[in-house]
Amino acid sequence: MKLNESLKKLAQRHAEIEVRRRKLQELSQAAQKMSKQAIFALQRDEKPRAAELLRQAQAALLEGRKIVLGEKRLYSEGMWRAALEEFCEAFFFERYIAGKELLPVPVTDEPDILVGGLSDLIGEFVRLAVKRAIDRDKKSVDKLLEMSNELIEFMLALDATGALRNKIDQARQHQRRLEDIRYDLSLV
Repeated sequence: MKLNESLKKLAQRHAEIEVRRRKLQELSQAAQKMSKQAIFALQRDEKPRAAELLRQAQAALLEGRKIVLGEKRLYSEGMWRAALEEFCEAFFFERYIAGKELLPVPVTDEPDILVGGLSDLIGEFVRLAVKRAIDRDKKSVDKLLEMSNELIEFMLALDATGALRNKIDQARQHQRRLEDIRYDLSLV
């Protein structure tokens, strides 16, 4: 009976996709975790540790990209996109601290992922600004606010909607916090 063969092929195809999905999930979780750890290392001025974590996260994402390219339907998996965005945030933060251009990112050129990472970067700017404000480093806080303003201006020009708009709104809240930190510093 032909139906039995067709169902067997369907089950086999489903199993193949699930194996790829599980491997992608494993790689995504590892990359996301290492990216978060890299951000924390950068906040503690542990640049070599952060660079190594980012290198490992990038390797995991590049391996994941092979899976995604082989099974395009997996590209829209939430865990994959979250790992890419977290990596972008960490990558941008490291580049900012090093005084380098933020773009391009070696693992993606997807606009929503990149804008999401830029949005989250402003949250990292707030944490760094607090640290710099404690040291009374007004110049560094000014630079963080200036970069934040430039990024917010860019993001608002996108006229984004949905989840990306929510990310941009969060970035604007972080920008306001940066402005508060800068104001507080001006009083001392």
